[in-house]
Amino acid sequence: MIGPEPHFLTFANGTCDEDVVRAGNEAVLRARYEDAAFFWRADLKVAPEEFRGRLDKLTFEERLGTVADRADRIAALAATLADRTGLAPETLDTVRRAGELAKFDLASQMVVEFSSLAGVMAEEYALRAGEPARVARALAEMELPRSSGGALPAGDAGVVLSLADRFDLVTGMFVIGAAPTGSSDPYGVRRAAIGLLNVLRSVPSVAGLRVRDGLRAAADRYAAQGVEVPAERLAEAAELITRRYEQQLADAGHEHRLVQAVLPWADRPARGDRTLAALERHIGTTAFADLTAALQRVLRILPKDAAPESADRSLLTAPAELRLAGAAEAVRASLTGREDDLDALTGASAPLVAAVDAFFDEVLVMDADPALRAARLALLDDVAALARPVLNWSAL
Repeated sequence: MIGPEPHFLTFANGTCDEDVVRAGNEAVLRARYEDAAFFWRADLKVAPEEFRGRLDKLTFEERLGTVADRADRIAALAATLADRTGLAPETLDTVRRAGELAKFDLASQMVVEFSSLAGVMAEEYALRAGEPARVARALAEMELPRSSGGALPAGDAGVVLSLADRFDLVTGMFVIGAAPTGSSDPYGVRRAAIGLLNVLRSVPSVAGLRVRDGLRAAADRYAAQGVEVPAERLAEAAELITRRYEQQLADAGHEHRLVQAVLPWADRPARGDRTLAALERHIGTTAFADLTAALQRVLRILPKDAAPESADRSLLTAPAELRLAGAAEAVRASLTGREDDLDALTGASAPLVAAVDAFFDEVLVMDADPALRAARLALLDDVAALARPVLNWSAL
């Protein structure tokens, strides 16, 4: 033990300072529990709908309206997301009803005094008001996750409400120029971004949702309330989420270049996770190394800032040109329905790799004839188009 052992003073009545501290703490806790009991009894006398009606007296952010405005946006956005994910009719009904009561407990005495109980009290009060258990649970799960590693919503209704809450917050803060800077993030925008990423990465029912679609849908709700949403603000919000996804992958120990290769998937992070897992399986194999090398040859010669000029494909008559065109068409056909699948592309790549190598060995791409040059560049762009949806190949 470092330093002297703790010493407690003993008073004339036989008590010590430790007893005094304990008694003081107990008195404080007792008072707080009595406060909570009072708030509980008072809140139970008020219907959730009445609490919901009081939200228009609470300001969310001066430029973005009241808490009632925010709750309305969340309800509408959750319904939109639920429609896009094809949830069951019963779940849609739950989303609708929970949306009608969204955030009602923020007007309760309990949550005003103990803000960390938001959602917890919504579930308890909703149940005691006779709401179905699934609606009460959705109201609680709307607040999840509460931290970067916190529990996620388990029900589909709670999932879309959770996403709607966070998409609304992130979008709104960027709209008014309140994006986080340095260590300053008073509205918890980063936490909201991490929360929506965690949900999108972990819950299969919403894995197909795109980040940009969620932001756009949230922007539409703001526009419906008369708030202008510049496109560049949405781009900045999407970039913040991309950077959070990048940081999550880096923190998990994934190699930097592989993270960069899958970063275009930040818009659909669950698919990014699967692609990264596939990339880590293939990265050390001969087939993948050959495919990467062939694609790098193709990408290096293509114009970076402009698509190939319109081309007359009938000019491609050399054996190497025809072989590459045929190999590209065969791979394209084999990838039907799996155009962004790294496993599928790698598995079908051997003939394409051989054709690319032969093409560069036998053909002068940058021919003096502009028509022939354009046709050959267009053919190479066809090859690149097979790989572009899968990875950022330049990172490799």
